Amino acid sequence: MYLINGQLRDDVTPQSALDLLEKQLPRLLAAPIDSDTVIESAVRFATQLQAHHPDLPLDDDQRQGLIVFCQHSNLSSKLDRELGQQPRSLRRIDYRQPCFESWHPLGLVVHITPGNAPMLAFCAVLESLLAGNINWLRPSSSDRGLTARLLAALVQCDISGRLAEFVAVLPVNTSCITQLCARADGVSAWGGEMALKAIRQQIPAGCRWIDWGHKISFAYLSPDAANPSALDALVDEVCHLDQQACSSPQWVLVDSNDPAVLHDLGDRLAEAFKQRAPHWPALVPTDQEACEITTRIALAQLDQCFADQTGHVWTGPGWRVIWEHHQTLAPSPLFRTIVLKPVPRHLLIETLLPWRAVLQSCALMCPRAETPELVRTLLNAGVSRIAPCQSIHDGYAGEPHDGVYALTRLSRRLSVSLPADVSTGRATLDPVPCAPDTCDDPIMDKETFTSQPIGPQAQLYFRSGGSSGIPALAGFSYRDFQQQMRAAADGLFCVGLDPSKDRVMNLFYGGNLYGGFFSFSKILEQMGVAHLPMGAPQDDDFSEVARLIVEQRVTVLIGMPSTLHRLFLKEQDRLRAYAGVGKVLLGGEHPGETSRRLMESCGVSTIRSAIYGSVDAGPLGHACPATADGVFHLICETQHLEIVQLEQDVPVQGSEIGRLLFTSRARQGQRVRRYDVGDTGRWIPGACPCGLETPRFELLQRHGKLVRIGTEFISPSALAHSLEVPIQVVLGHTADGIERMHVLADANPTWVHEKLLTHEALANAVSAGLLIVEVTACVEQEFIRNKHSGKIPLIIDRRI
Repeated sequence: MYLINGQLRDDVTPQSALDLLEKQLPRLLAAPIDSDTVIESAVRFATQLQAHHPDLPLDDDQRQGLIVFCQHSNLSSKLDRELGQQPRSLRRIDYRQPCFESWHPLGLVVHITPGNAPMLAFCAVLESLLAGNINWLRPSSSDRGLTARLLAALVQCDISGRLAEFVAVLPVNTSCITQLCARADGVSAWGGEMALKAIRQQIPAGCRWIDWGHKISFAYLSPDAANPSALDALVDEVCHLDQQACSSPQWVLVDSNDPAVLHDLGDRLAEAFKQRAPHWPALVPTDQEACEITTRIALAQLDQCFADQTGHVWTGPGWRVIWEHHQTLAPSPLFRTIVLKPVPRHLLIETLLPWRAVLQSCALMCPRAETPELVRTLLNAGVSRIAPCQSIHDGYAGEPHDGVYALTRLSRRLSVSLPADVSTGRATLDPVPCAPDTCDDPIMDKETFTSQPIGPQAQLYFRSGGSSGIPALAGFSYRDFQQQMRAAADGLFCVGLDPSKDRVMNLFYGGNLYGGFFSFSKILEQMGVAHLPMGAPQDDDFSEVARLIVEQRVTVLIGMPSTLHRLFLKEQDRLRAYAGVGKVLLGGEHPGETSRRLMESCGVSTIRSAIYGSVDAGPLGHACPATADGVFHLICETQHLEIVQLEQDVPVQGSEIGRLLFTSRARQGQRVRRYDVGDTGRWIPGACPCGLETPRFELLQRHGKLVRIGTEFISPSALAHSLEVPIQVVLGHTADGIERMHVLADANPTWVHEKLLTHEALANAVSAGLLIVEVTACVEQEFIRNKHSGKIPLIIDRRI
């Protein structure tokens, strides 16, 4: 049964199928399938298997094995462990060098799979799809269309419709293998030595040979650890798959050369077989296989009888234990046949040397104190995998196979080196990602965000504010956080932070679940820049900060505008004399004009609001040297932005001002979908002179419930509600650069001032010297009106 472009067919010939598939190759190679599409399709497939739909000829173990293999956590862990996070991102290997690397699909991979593992072909193709490859599968003759049906069911679970073209099943005979492999970039083949040799002779020059040959696994046993439960576990793993898997133990090597010890172990193994073998249905060998077993037993018995060799053979219904008291090894004839050998640990490497190239798994059974030494010895002897006996067949997500990561064999490692002036400020060469489908999602406001449960994947929590008096939390998995901080690091690099020259002091506030200090510390770590994590002082004493700036030759300061203004105001003489701080990068609002002039008088040449973001949604935008304050590049790697009209959920037209809605592309810990962060803005058309292709937007005023005032998030509507009198809030800066909240109130100004300072967040900002609150009596009719609509806004932000 053929599978072509998602359709099961029996009306094609090998030649017509190959002609059709070859025509598609250039188009598919130009746009590889992405791993997210593959994983999402596999998860839907697993859900269908769980519901026993579609109807597939699988036994319970096979069905459950596929369900486990297709879990999102297992596939994503495999991808992360083998290729790293975002493996196809063509990014700098170091921010100091204009050299870029990434993993890339190998291209067309032809799979030639065996008949002794019915699920292997499906899993091999899915694994190769994770790497982004086009996959043509030639199944074994015993497959009888099972893999084609499984893969057809998988591609039907892909809502994008692209996956079907990346999978084909071609049950051609061996005479067509040369033609099948003619266009291949890689051939992945499973089988014995002779079969693999025959296939390799037919692949084109330059094609990557990915062979998975027969391997030998064994148990290494210390007599002290040979308790009944350990021997039962060993026999169970021998009987479970009748030694048909590469991980099935064929030998039991014993850390002793004493015949009495070996004989005793043979007796006990035979007793374990008598008790445990009936629990596992036996695979019946063919006549040829049965003949090999009989011959092996007879030769061992002849050696013991006529060559006076020490040993014994124990046999039972469908099982055998062959004790040969010497160190010469030979493969077991399988089908529950164990070869028992004396191999003291000092002879391990010497004994295993002839088999080094084919060793795979070792079930190690020894006392705890001896484990580290024996692990090292076995690995040096050539073993590529050590596991507990009872889980010798299981493995874990992302575990190497036969001593290699499969996905690296199915991928190419690419490198790009560019002239420094071509790649200035550019951390990656990635294209702008496609927009996610959000058309059916409602807008998420702050209340919806904070009321949703934080996902079980969350591991890192930050306080995100809240007007109810109860702090809300934003949850990130470490994977989320790592990716978002790396994207923000790319943004700071674009702004002009140079890890090869700059020395940075972090002056964000820390503690109290505050995210800024911690986040920027992680960003600077990602960049590999020299970093002094000082933190903003809790009082107004900046003398120690200034001393360290001079002493440690700090060239860049990062922090909130109010903190940095107070630093330069208090320590301007020392900083002006030092004149070594060349860059001030702000996370938050823009500095006031007074602050800017003060910093420039102290030698600062670059003053930028570098990163725009929120605790809830993470980093959202970054500045660049070619744009004015308030204009940001969208951090497309982790965020998608929509700008909709102020009054309705309709996209803005042209440069119309609207609400900013962010959808996170990297957020396992919490759902962030069309999240209204409370800011307004507009698109900036045209290409940016800095060279980045990411879209730009201008950040304007707040429109939502919360406004950052004096580093605190405060709800003006909550203030107005608590006062129960008409007010209007005008935000600005004093001549000293301190934030000022000027409140026009249709009431007694002294009473209003006292009432405002009962608001905890507002009082904290005032007591910290970060905010001045002034109240002026004014009748409501004289409040400032919008010149276009005539409406009276509650808040007017004049800080920019």
